[in-house]
Amino acid sequence: MAFHPHEPGARHVWVQTTGEHGPPVAGVVLQWQLAPIHNAGGSPWQALVATTPFADALVISWVDANRLVPLRDPSPAPPAVT
Repeated sequence: MAFHPHEPGARHVWVQTTGEHGPPVAGVVLQWQLAPIHNAGGSPWQALVATTPFADALVISWVDANRLVPLRDPSPAPPAVT
């Protein structure tokens, strides 16, 4: 039986940007699903995530699970981009 991420509601995360530029963006996971198509090195899961990358902007998009970092404590700085 495959593992299915189960969250009891919205989950706060850092969303790592694609490529090597830009800091992570705070987001909220709204839903999980198996990715219809994924890269060989990618996660089979993706999350529907709401982010606010700019002032007065709300972006809701499907994001590969490999780009999400759980937010454990609401006060720390975002993780370093490697």
